Formats: sequence, C-alpha cells, structure tokens
Amino acid sequence: MRFQHWLMMAGVVGSVGCGSVETEEPAAPEEAGTEASALTQQGTVQLNLLYVHGVKGCEDDRLNATGSLNELQAAVDAALPAYINEYQASHPGVTVVTRSAHANLYTAPASPYHPSDSTNPLNMDDWEVGDPGCTTTKQGQPCTTAYEWRHRLVQEINRRFPAGSKNIILVAHSSGARASFEVAANMGADGVGTQNWGVQDRIAGVVSVQGMVDSLGTSKYNVVGASSFVTTCKNGDPIIGFGGGCSMGNGWCEYAGNVSGFPAADWVVRNKRALMLNSWASCSPSLWTGYSDGPLPWDAQGSGLAVGSGMTPASGQTWRPSHGVKYGSFCHSAIVDPGISGHAQAVTAARDRMLEWLFRGAPRVAATGSVSTATSIAYGGSTPTYSIGSACPVGEKDENLEVVGVCKHPGYFDGDDHAIASTEFTLTNGTGCAGAFKWTQRHDSGNNHAATFWWKTRSLPVDTSLLATLPAN
Repeated sequence: MRFQHWLMMAGVVGSVGCGSVETEEPAAPEEAGTEASALTQQGTVQLNLLYVHGVKGCEDDRLNATGSLNELQAAVDAALPAYINEYQASHPGVTVVTRSAHANLYTAPASPYHPSDSTNPLNMDDWEVGDPGCTTTKQGQPCTTAYEWRHRLVQEINRRFPAGSKNIILVAHSSGARASFEVAANMGADGVGTQNWGVQDRIAGVVSVQGMVDSLGTSKYNVVGASSFVTTCKNGDPIIGFGGGCSMGNGWCEYAGNVSGFPAADWVVRNKRALMLNSWASCSPSLWTGYSDGPLPWDAQGSGLAVGSGMTPASGQTWRPSHGVKYGSFCHSAIVDPGISGHAQAVTAARDRMLEWLFRGAPRVAATGSVSTATSIAYGGSTPTYSIGSACPVGEKDENLEVVGVCKHPGYFDGDDHAIASTEFTLTNGTGCAGAFKWTQRHDSGNNHAATFWWKTRSLPVDTSLLATLPAN
C-alpha cells in the first residue's frame, strides 16, 4: 500500500501470558460495517494550515514564537501547487484553495484569568496550581498554564481563520501539539469533551511533529537522575533542553508532567484525522534513559491509535511499544532551528509525509490489540497464525496492517529482552480491515523464547486522501 514504506514493522515489549488476542474498539466513530462511497466534491475546497509553536523559555523567544516552523511552512507552500494540480486533475469540478498562517500563543489575547502575582501575559507558563488569586486544584482549570495554552490557541485559530473558514489543519511542534489535540477534542480540566472551545467543527485534523503528547511525569518514563520530571523541570535544570537558554515556567512543568494528551489525540484519530510524526536520535543532553529526541521520550510523541508502530527500551531490561510514524532521526529542535544538525532533512521529511497524508493517503488505525504466546517457541518454530481485525469502519477501506513484538530473554546470563526483527513476522492482509500474522523464531538456536506482540489494522477513506474527505463550499 501507498504508506507502507514509512511504517516500520519492528518489535516491542511485553510479558508472557495466554494465547488469546486482546482487541480494542475500531477507531471510527460509527459502528464497523461495509464500505461507503467516497464523498462527492464539487466546487471550492478550502485547506487552511495553522502552524503552532512549542514552549519558549526566554522572553525574546516568546515574543517571536510566530517564526517557529517557518521553514516547514515555506517548504510546504512551495510544494503545494504540484499536489493541488495533481488532485484537481483527478477530481474534475474541484478547486483547492489553501492558506497558511502561524500562531503565537504568547502574544495572543489572554483569558481574564491569571494569578495575582503574575499579570504579564507572556508569563503564562508560570501559572501553577494553587497560585495566589486563583482557586485551582488541577492544571487545565482557568488560571493555569494548560488552560491558557488551549484558550490562546483558540484565539489564534479565530484570528487567522475567521468565520467562514473551515477545513483547518493544525501543524504543531512539541507543547503546541498537545494543545492542538486538546482543543480539537474539546478537552477541559476533566478530560475530553468537558470544555467546548467553539472551533471543533472547523478543525479537520492535526499533524504533530515530535509532539509532547503524553504526560512526562509518570513512572513509565525514566528521567535521568533522582528527581521526578516535574521537580527537575521546576529546578530549571538545563538538561530539559527544549530550546533556548532559559528555564521553563513552573506551570508549564506541571502541564508537561501531569496532563496527558493521549486521550485527546485518540479522539482526534477516531473523529477527525491525525498524523503523529515522531523521532529519536543520539541527542545530548537527554533527560531520559531509553530512546528520546533529547527532551522527549520517543513513545511520548504518539498515542496508541496513531498510525505507525515501533519499539523502545523500557525499565526491567525489556521493551514497550511506541506509536506514530518515525519520520527520521532528529533531535527535538531540529525541525524549528536552522542551527541544529539535521534541520533541512527534518523539514523535508516532515513536508513530504504531511503532503502525502493530505493529498494521497490518510490512513487511520481501524483496530488494535495485543497477544502473547502460550508457550516458548523453539528455534525455527512458529506461533499459531493469529487472526486480527474485523470489518472496516463505515466509509473506510482496508489499508494493510502492522505488527511489532518483543522476544523474552529472561535470566541474568541469557541476555535482555529484545525487539523482534520484522523479518521474523509473516503478515497476511485479509478482507476488510482484517488479517493474520505469525512469528517464526529464527535468531536463537540454543533456546526457546516466549513473546508478546502488538498489532494494528489500518483503513483509508474510500478516496484515500484527507483532502477527499473535506466538504466543499
């Protein structure tokens, strides 16, 4: 299929269990069923791209945050005419009109809520739970950093794309990615759907580029040193490394550490469209053990329903799954900083995947689950063939499947667990959004090994691209 070349079929973590398959619900909002016909487009189709920056520690950087992702916007804008011509040629009667703009959440109109000892709107990242002048118990309530990021993103959406504008794609880096998913999913302090931000019906999708999507303060991620993430962050340790020479605000540390955007991102996958581009590389300094881009663990950059699967080292000398498309090996700020090695390559890679997703194929996860071997598998032996998936969601068609896994190597002398090589999997794409796979143990002739696998089936719009799902004027 069109997107298979950038979906790595690598391996991940798990523990020995029974041989049954655990399945999650399909990602589409409707019940699964037969394919529907493609949307019939006629007339003008808007495509509005809003680029959203990440956290900025220094005042000058906050004032100039509009310039983040400038090179990505320019690269996308330069390539758009060829993609538009191709799309219009294959869709007679359709005219595609695009606009792009940048947000600056630091200078956007502020909410009326702020701590009594922090009145400068540029300092929204300082707004902690329990600050004077506020009655707050959690990040996301008015008078906190999380609320302010979401509120100001809405102001920028409305300012850049006022009434009448629709089909908005939020293209966001780092903290901006979390806020983008949260606004699209109407996320409030009490979760998805608890705050009507008023722009949900105009947002068509979110592209995150090395997004800070998950909460970083959980025990899942191994922060370097003895302190927790939030404590390390509030102490202003330079190892945080999100760019700039200034420490982050204490409210942002709470937002980053204690609030997860995964539920919001999964909601966007189910109800809109999402492309989560992640990366890891050898970056110094790094705040984490295991794979990271420096400031962010690899698997904090994509939620469980993101298209794309990978593997990352986990505590206990094992591995766990990572989700999203690895678009290259880049450190966190490479996409926004021309002075960082790999900047041009990161821009090109993100541009290409983004435009392919918009104009040629926008897969989403139809169903996902996991399965563990019932017994250890000898060298040259295979597991049973596991059947996975079911009918495609309504209005979708099949777009192949993904499987990753971990081979269990218990014992001090036997070696650590490791990710299963893609060459040891046999994948069979079935009818509908279903298929099957088996694992053949080909790497250890002297021992039997158990394994755990994670799988996803994928679907596409009938007309394949995100653009084809958008209404015309």
